[in-house]
Amino acid sequence: MANRRGHQVLEWPDTDTEEARQQLALAERIIQEARAHGALVSKKVNGQHVLDRAPFDPQVEEYQIVAPIAGG
Repeated sequence: MANRRGHQVLEWPDTDTEEARQQLALAERIIQEARAHGALVSKKVNGQHVLDRAPFDPQVEEYQIVAPIAGG
């Protein structure tokens, strides 16, 4: 995700461990908060990013968060 810290990547292992559950919860929270603040979310489907409004899915290969543009 691109944010005020630059380009940030959040990954989670494909296992059922406490670490994986924490990373999944963090990813879900980030996506929910981004949508609440007007950002668009896309997910990778067959090598292409498409806009996504569905609930967070940990099986998605990749999400991208696109922040709204502020005019001035």
